[in-house]
Amino acid sequence: MILPMQRLRSATLLLVSVACLLLSGRLGAADVSVSAELTRNRINEGEMAELQVKVTGTQQADLPREIGVDGLQIRLTGQSTQVQMVNFKVSSSVIYSYIVMPLRTGSFTIPSVTVAADGKSYRTPPLPFTVESGRAAPVAPQASAQQAGMPGMMPRRARQTPPVPEGRLAFGEITCPKKTLYAGEVVPVEIRYYFDGRYPVQVTGRVDFGAEGVLVERFPDPKESREERDGIAYNVLTFRSLLSAVKPGPVNIPPAKLPSQIQLPGALPPGFDDPVFQQLMGGQAGFSQPRELTVATAPLHLEILPLPKEGRPASFTGAVGQFDVDAIVSNPRPSPGDPLNLIVKIGGKGNFKGMGPPVLTETNGWRSYPPGDKFDGTDDLSYAGVKSFDYTLIAQEPKSASPGCEFSYFDPVTARYLTLATKPLPVNASPGSVAPAPPSTVSSPSEPPAGPATPSGATASGKQPLSGLSLRSWTTPALRSDFLIASLALCVASLALAALLAIRDLQLRGGTAASRRKRESASLLARVADPDADALAAHEAAVALARVAQDSPERSELLGRLEERLDALKFGARSPGVLSEEERAALLASLRSLPVKSRIS
Repeated sequence: MILPMQRLRSATLLLVSVACLLLSGRLGAADVSVSAELTRNRINEGEMAELQVKVTGTQQADLPREIGVDGLQIRLTGQSTQVQMVNFKVSSSVIYSYIVMPLRTGSFTIPSVTVAADGKSYRTPPLPFTVESGRAAPVAPQASAQQAGMPGMMPRRARQTPPVPEGRLAFGEITCPKKTLYAGEVVPVEIRYYFDGRYPVQVTGRVDFGAEGVLVERFPDPKESREERDGIAYNVLTFRSLLSAVKPGPVNIPPAKLPSQIQLPGALPPGFDDPVFQQLMGGQAGFSQPRELTVATAPLHLEILPLPKEGRPASFTGAVGQFDVDAIVSNPRPSPGDPLNLIVKIGGKGNFKGMGPPVLTETNGWRSYPPGDKFDGTDDLSYAGVKSFDYTLIAQEPKSASPGCEFSYFDPVTARYLTLATKPLPVNASPGSVAPAPPSTVSSPSEPPAGPATPSGATASGKQPLSGLSLRSWTTPALRSDFLIASLALCVASLALAALLAIRDLQLRGGTAASRRKRESASLLARVADPDADALAAHEAAVALARVAQDSPERSELLGRLEERLDALKFGARSPGVLSEEERAALLASLRSLPVKSRIS
């Protein structure tokens, strides 16, 4: 029959296509390449620029969260993934976006960015950057209330949906609560795509949305719903994400497009238009033809205002939104020499990814370390939530109060900078100290005090108290044999008891300090050599092993490199992943080269 042959050919073509795609996924994997570019290499005061680092050939890479340049603040704000297939060759790229905020005017050089991917390190070329003194580009006047609607609400035109004309299969709508933003401000954006519910639809690509001057977070999986418009039931896909402004000026964002495919009823071939066949098929002919659709929304126009220079606090680190701050001390009474943990919590809504840590105040007598941070979102987009900064502090002198902190941010509602502060909290902390050894004493026999001479064997009355006993017959206990034997027996019993107690204490503690250190070092080295341990766990064990090593220049240099790599793994943009065999072997070789005190064979 003709129909089975057609199905056989279709199935064969489908299998060949799938095999080509699977093969191309391997053959098309290119070597890792890294590039960097600035959206603008020359800006005015009060403006911002965007630095994009593109990593091609891998889906996992490790980049620094901040790039240190005197006079600039460069902070990682997000990333996006691009996948392309050209002539059955698949290539993927990850674009990491940094916001460049100037602190003063002048000419700068953004240094090379180190990118760790697939067990190797890559560096981008340095980029020149200039900040000029001058006023930012003028901003167009605000749209009228009738055109833009009230703040926080959809425009009036979006609420009055026109009737869906007959034959309209799919359309899109976009909603942004604000049309005028400040540079660095984050707002939620919602894109809805409507598909006629009578026909099957398949999404064949990702949402294409964005423009120069704005950053859009990666869209999560859409929410599906059903909605009726003018008597037609539509299947609705709702995409929600966060949009942040980068540089001042007008921004025209093209329509947000979503490639898809819809199955429309096709013409019946000869012989299948019989009513009996339609009854067997449940009233449906069962034949359809695919039609490629690119559903698009209306374009979006935004006005981006620069952050004002007037009144900008020195502690401002890029936070834009509405926040509050609170601080707690998790261990207000640490043991002498132990660290104190001060946790500063910033809650509200805004650009949590772009904000820096608060600034500690009243830090005299404290040694502090860079804080770790953790974010707990209260919505699906991480637009609102609480970000915690955990400071580790060590008292250098007796302290009864912790440091305070200051946090500055820009409120886009009131259009001014605000500074929040927390007061020092009561604590009881003191530096570690070693108890002084008790002074050694040398015992020497002391002569009994000389007293007045008395007649031998007589009392003051001149009579003997007992016959056969006189003052001359008494001897000191140190010279009596019975006293010496009893004292020696008591001393031997005390030493035996002390030895038993020492042995029991040693058993409870797991042996001597040297044996415990040896077992601990062997355990740490085994964790580093474990092929199932990820990079973070292996480097944590390596740092702990290097810290107990004998002090030497080689140990200090190795410990510094390991701690720097551990910080990069903890606060990197990507997951640490598993160490390669070459990197693990190099790490083990460097650890075994330490002084004999910590070497494990």
